[in-house]
Amino acid sequence: MKNIYFLIPVLLIFANFFSSCSPTVYKTATDTVNLNKEYRVLLRDVVNLQGDINKTKSNIPVYEAKLQKANAQSKESLEESRAQASVATGGNLKQIRKSEKKADKAQDQAEEARDASKRLSASRDDLKSLQAELAQKQRRLEDLDTQRAAINASVN
Repeated sequence: MKNIYFLIPVLLIFANFFSSCSPTVYKTATDTVNLNKEYRVLLRDVVNLQGDINKTKSNIPVYEAKLQKANAQSKESLEESRAQASVATGGNLKQIRKSEKKADKAQDQAEEARDASKRLSASRDDLKSLQAELAQKQRRLEDLDTQRAAINASVN
């Protein structure tokens, strides 16, 4: 019984939240002011999103080039580290220290390559989310267009 007393307010809160999240439907001529206001806001958002999408698209090739460069440098420093490690097996202290420095450099280069890969992946994810948001706003604009047409038809 206690569970029911707890669930009913929670369900009412969720129902209220989800009903408030639904897009507004404009039906009368007096609603055109609010419709036009929402339309302007959406148009501004669409233009901003398109700019963000273009910026993100232009950054992706830069990140790809950085990733390729970082991978090449990582492989090169890894080979240098391996070569130095094979020389250092003789036991000379100077050779061992040099080998350690080369190994540290190889590790740093590998981390840079990993970071470049993460930046590229994040940029691609951002592009997908921006495109999804743009599509959603464009659908809402189309919905507002149909509502405006319906209001105009009812007025005329």
